[in-house]
This record gives sequence, structure tokens and C-alpha cells, in this order.
Amino acid sequence: LGQTSLETATCGTIRARLLKIATVVKISVRRIVLSMPDMFPCQHEFALAHARLRRLRQAV
Repeated sequence: LGQTSLETATCGTIRARLLKIATVVKISVRRIVLSMPDMFPCQHEFALAHARLRRLRQAV
């Protein structure tokens, strides 16, 4: 999470801010959709982490 507000955050802080959030999960046959609140304060950081994880998965 370099170049974000979580760049120097600990694992506990990252977990609390990006993973412990109220989200509606919709599962269909082809995809999983996460609906986050509009006022989620770390939307940019979450999207950046998700994009980087997807790139890592595709490289394997």
C-alpha cells in the first residue's frame, strides 16, 4: 500500500480499516459483488489493494 495513507500502517490497522467493514455480499453463479457504504473512508486504498492483489493472482 505504498503511496497511500496506509503506507506505514501496521497489519492490525490495515485489517481494521480495509477488512473489518460492513458490506453487503451478493453471490451469483459467475461473480461475487461487494456493496460498500458510500461513506467508506478508505475506498481508494481498498480499490488499490484489490487491483494489486488481482495483478498478483494473474501473474501466477
